[in-house]
Amino acid sequence: MIKSLKLNNFIIVKELQLQFEKGLQVLTGETGAGKSIIAGAVNIIFGAQIRSGMLFDESKSAYLEVVFDVDKTNVELIDLLHKYDVDMSEDEFFFVKEINTELKGKTFLNGRRISNSSVKEFREILLDFHSQRDQQKLFNQDYQLEILDKFGNLIQQRENFKNKFKNIEMSIKELSKLEKQESELSEKMKLYEYQVQEIEGMDIKVGEDDALQSEFILLTNAEEILNQASNMEQVIYEQEDSVYDTINSFIGKLSEFEENEPHLKKAISSLHNSLADLDESISEIRQVQNTIVIDSSRLEEVQERLNNVNSICTKYKRTIKEILEYSERINKEISNYSSGKDRIQKLRKELNSGLSKLRFLADELSEKRKKAALKFEEEIENNIKKMAIPDARVQIRFDKVTVKKDFTAMLDGLLNTGKDEIDIYFSANKGVSLQPIRFAASGGELSRFLLTIKKILSDRLDSRTIVFDEIDSGIGGRTSELLAEFIHSIGRFHQVICISHLPQIASFADKHFSIVKKSCENTSEILVNVLKESEKREEIARMLSGSNTELALRHADELIKKVKGE
Repeated sequence: MIKSLKLNNFIIVKELQLQFEKGLQVLTGETGAGKSIIAGAVNIIFGAQIRSGMLFDESKSAYLEVVFDVDKTNVELIDLLHKYDVDMSEDEFFFVKEINTELKGKTFLNGRRISNSSVKEFREILLDFHSQRDQQKLFNQDYQLEILDKFGNLIQQRENFKNKFKNIEMSIKELSKLEKQESELSEKMKLYEYQVQEIEGMDIKVGEDDALQSEFILLTNAEEILNQASNMEQVIYEQEDSVYDTINSFIGKLSEFEENEPHLKKAISSLHNSLADLDESISEIRQVQNTIVIDSSRLEEVQERLNNVNSICTKYKRTIKEILEYSERINKEISNYSSGKDRIQKLRKELNSGLSKLRFLADELSEKRKKAALKFEEEIENNIKKMAIPDARVQIRFDKVTVKKDFTAMLDGLLNTGKDEIDIYFSANKGVSLQPIRFAASGGELSRFLLTIKKILSDRLDSRTIVFDEIDSGIGGRTSELLAEFIHSIGRFHQVICISHLPQIASFADKHFSIVKKSCENTSEILVNVLKESEKREEIARMLSGSNTELALRHADELIKKVKGE
């Protein structure tokens, strides 16, 4: 509930402070007096667009402040205040809107700046502007379902269903995740099993690739090696003037002088060593000749094995040692692998049971809605007929939930609101068939329809401030009396700020504000007075006839007495 409103340097307000109370707060005044500035200021504080011409003095900033009482019975409000860490020790909180000379706005909650999105969160809970935009909500089928549930006192049951729906949704996501993990793990184990079989089937050994490579080189060059070995033996031993014979000849010729020349003695000794080395070399060469064979069959075998070993090393991008270590590790993983199929089966069983219960709750909620819809239709018709739509007919039609693309098949036919989609059908005239309200109602009919809804639901909604800005346009006679009664009945449960031209509404006011525009030398400014009982009588008389004639005053007295039940 709004406790007070302060305006400074706003449009045609230099400085103004208003105190509001519970119930119906009515603002009246001549056309053009500036009544809508009060509602406009509240709207601006809560995020409405700032336009040019909003500064009384364009050289200064404007300051708008609204103070609210803390309604501790409103759970949503208390949760929101806690969310923004608002101190509630004084049982009130306030918003300030600062509009600078460049028409840029800043909003503050209890002195701390907050964003536009945060302001809108509070607006949804604290305020209800009865406007054309608000009427458009009637076209929204989700909103239609919400007001039906509020009428049928089904909000708590709907919330319980929503919570169970969310739990089922989470379980479905968990099941999907587990199934995906199980599928991926199962495929991984299959891959590991194949790899282990492949590696074990190769029977590779550490160093085998080097040994094969060496053997492959020898087998590939066997003929060349044997030819060179044979040539070497022939040149050293067998041919005429062989190396061996030549060295022996030099030893024989020089030996008789070795005792006379030390260097010569050393040379002859080295030549003897050379002959020994040649003997040893030939011995090794003969071993090569005995070992190396030209074997095309073995060459093919070695080449094939070497290709296979190189291929598996390339495939796994590891050395033989690393491949064997990898094989050992994944073999352990295969041995330790435990399937999650049992857990998946258990969760699926729980889900099926939960879905069965959820569908039962959806059926139960749907049945209660259908019963509530019949009573709601009747109440809407009875009330809206009093609003100068005597031939109004209303019907709430049910349909099954349309399947959404982003919904899992397990929740087919359900939303978090249940199994129902509804559409309000309306006809204002005899002989005109019922159509969805978005096609059937004019702007005026929509306004009255929404007012009727608010009147019917007023005792079922959390207390808030409802603003009616000249809702009475084009209404008169008996309809104006009924409209006044409607608004007053809403004021029994909510704070209502009503800007009106109707004396019937003014007569119901719990607090009556008179707004007058004062013309100064260079500017205009509005003045607001809280009317005493005698002043209220005079204002109602003015609204009735434009002047305070004796007849108008008597008529005003009649209206006031009627409201008091005298």
